[in-house]
Amino acid sequence: MLKTANKGQWVINHRQLSLENGFKVVELDPKQYALLVLLLKFKHQDVSKTQILSEVWGQRVVSEDAIYVAVNGLRKLLGDDAKSPKYIKTISGVGYRWVGPPISEPLPSMLDSYLLKAVFGLLLIALILFWQLPRQPVGGEVPEHLVEPYNQARYIISNHPEELETAISLLQTVTVDRPDLIEPLYWLAKAYFMRLQPQSANFHRDKLQLEVILQRILDSNEDHKGANLLFAKLIFMGAMDVESAQPYFLRSLPSSEGHHMYGQYLLAQGKIQQALKHIQNYQSLDPNGYSSESVAWVYMMSQNFDEAKNVLEKLRPYSSSNRFYHVCLRAIYEQLGEYELAVNELLWVMRYEGYNHEELAQVQSLFDLHGMKGVYRWLLFHDTRKADVGHYTAPMSLARYATAIGDNQLALHYLEQSRLAGQYAFMWVAADPHFLSLRDDIQFNEMVNKYILKLDKS
Repeated sequence: MLKTANKGQWVINHRQLSLENGFKVVELDPKQYALLVLLLKFKHQDVSKTQILSEVWGQRVVSEDAIYVAVNGLRKLLGDDAKSPKYIKTISGVGYRWVGPPISEPLPSMLDSYLLKAVFGLLLIALILFWQLPRQPVGGEVPEHLVEPYNQARYIISNHPEELETAISLLQTVTVDRPDLIEPLYWLAKAYFMRLQPQSANFHRDKLQLEVILQRILDSNEDHKGANLLFAKLIFMGAMDVESAQPYFLRSLPSSEGHHMYGQYLLAQGKIQQALKHIQNYQSLDPNGYSSESVAWVYMMSQNFDEAKNVLEKLRPYSSSNRFYHVCLRAIYEQLGEYELAVNELLWVMRYEGYNHEELAQVQSLFDLHGMKGVYRWLLFHDTRKADVGHYTAPMSLARYATAIGDNQLALHYLEQSRLAGQYAFMWVAADPHFLSLRDDIQFNEMVNKYILKLDKS
């Protein structure tokens, strides 16, 4: 075991993805580890949900409920309590903050220091030489002297996204030495994609650099599934261009992640049965990637609420602390017209997000007097916390509240703000049953047709 300064003080083992405190060792999954490292990096500072999604999940499409699952798992391992936090505090409407003591870690060895310096030295050389290489990439095995950095980079990308820059440096070393090999180029493109930040001042430059690498790969092998999927996601998520993304999605099949992302793509267009088929293919190809959330989401969008509820039953053992379970139940009950059950689930989520007794009592009173419209009017106009209570964050949450109270013009205003802010949830408003009341609105349909569908619906 690693030595600790004091019995009971946690020590993090980065190589084994574990925590030790002199009494026990607890193993972390990759997402829990990445989340812990991020919170420790900004200890005693607020870390937003947007930042967590970007740093821990990269460009993969997941809902914010994935964060709650990771946080709850980490709290359980640490013996923490959300109501009286010793380590991780929920910051209502924002995200989370590490409030615990520092976690120690082993000092790097002298060899690690030399390797780190070597990586940074190679980075500058790689940036200068990479784009000047004229040779066309081809298939082939990675030579023996490059196998170690290549495999290390792939491991980091798959398991430790917080160390992405190290992986990029390693791959740049490989591609400088052998620019004719496709797979190292693909993994470099994958790392660049994970690093993309739409709100960054360098976004367009980084996006162009990524496009150049992907085009080099596809010029050599137009059927490369991984490169096609990256191009599809870059076009669909980065540019919100549905039509141009489709041929790249199709060439990414069959592959587990290709089916997963193509299912989400079809869902955005309201093609429910096709989406469900691809989600099921994803599960068949990658059992370890099974996601009840993905399947429940598809059933929800198809308005098949009984099936969505059946899928969520698989989460019942975790329902006492699983926020996602209560969020989905609220949505199902609301669509089924079971409003008392719906408001109970909403109150559970609000309590989880840190709303106090007076606020919860006010929401209950408004429901008793005015039903769900009274609750949503309060959330829209009077809620000062503006926390995510299962309707995403603003401005998308405000669009959903305005829709619920029947103020279509205000809802459309906030939907446009959501689009301009680049909120990924905007891409699914055409299929979301929450916006059923807007589907006859001319302005809403113009927005959907212009920015989401862009396809012949026949």
